[in-house]
Amino acid sequence: MQNKTFSIMQVSEMTGVSQNRIREWHEKGLLPQVEWIAVGSRQHRRFTEDDIRIIRKIDELQRKGFMLRAAAEKATEE
Repeated sequence: MQNKTFSIMQVSEMTGVSQNRIREWHEKGLLPQVEWIAVGSRQHRRFTEDDIRIIRKIDELQRKGFMLRAAAEKATEE
C-alpha cells in the first residue's frame, strides 16, 4: 500500500507556507525526500506527511529567528 502524498498547493494550504517558498526550499536541497512524478510531459512534486512536518518546522524555526539552512538542519534532525 502506498502512502498518501500531497500536491504543492495542498501543502501550501496545510502549512501556510507559500508555494514559491516551498519550491525555493526544495530547489536549494532543503527538502531532499520530495518525490517527482511525471504527468504527461510535466513533472510535479509530491509531498509526504513527513515532508509536511519538516516544512512546518522550518517555517516555525525561521519565525523564531533561525537562518534558513540552520532551520532546515534542525527540522530534519527532529
